[in-house]
Amino acid sequence: MFKQRHRPESPGYIPGTPKPPKLSLPPVETRDVPSRPTTRAGTRSTPARPSNNPRANPTSGQPVQPLRPILKKPGISVPAHTSYDSEGEILTSKKVVRSHDVHSRLLPPGVRKVHIQTEVFNLHWQLLPFDRSISKHLLRFDVAFPIDSIGFQERDRRSKLADSDLDKPAANMSLTKMSINFNSGPFEWEVNVKNSRGITCRDVFEAIYETFNEQLTPYEKRLIPPHLRQECEEAFKLRCKVVPGLEQVEFRQGLKRVDVLRHGTIFLGLTQPKSDGDWILNLGKWPF
Repeated sequence: MFKQRHRPESPGYIPGTPKPPKLSLPPVETRDVPSRPTTRAGTRSTPARPSNNPRANPTSGQPVQPLRPILKKPGISVPAHTSYDSEGEILTSKKVVRSHDVHSRLLPPGVRKVHIQTEVFNLHWQLLPFDRSISKHLLRFDVAFPIDSIGFQERDRRSKLADSDLDKPAANMSLTKMSINFNSGPFEWEVNVKNSRGITCRDVFEAIYETFNEQLTPYEKRLIPPHLRQECEEAFKLRCKVVPGLEQVEFRQGLKRVDVLRHGTIFLGLTQPKSDGDWILNLGKWPF
């Protein structure tokens, strides 16, 4: 397998080089060694790196017998390794299971794939945008005022929303948690609704009102665009005059989130752009 320099066909052949005699190795003394449990790591061996020196490799020039595996189970024949890399280590080929192999496997008889469908919640019509084919009445809810001011608008007449209407379930199935997002310019607020007994329309309306009744933080005040600050101040002063309670008390509390909306404080329903996604709160001016 490996060529020697004293052969004429060797690239490093030097004429007149005497062929060195083969040297026999001295006998190895054997002694009793206490036995220990055999492990896989202890029985693994790596073929020695071949040398071109004929003195260090007395068997050079002789055919190399393929190595047999050291560990094998009884009754299972393992083919001998016949190829080596440049470092003298055994090259083995392992079958790697790819992801497509797993998916391409045939299912056992009687087993079929089932696509799991998530539950779809249909909100009560009071929480949805007004639609003449669905909505029974035209609901008017100004988020600048408490929920006891919510009512049904019928032409020139307005009737107050009854408790039985407020206590209607928010969805056709039991809903205990609800996340509602609102985006307007640089402002992004989230309305979280929770009720372990089941969310009602009242819970949703109250959570919306409480979210926008919070005072603006110093950071949120800096987010107000300069060209809109005057409008926000005017909306703030108007709200202090018309909301229930003392005007001076409201004025001392300062700007609130609802003041950033200016005159777009009317509830226009909840929408869900993506299935199983968060709900979007729509606010604006009275469209009718």
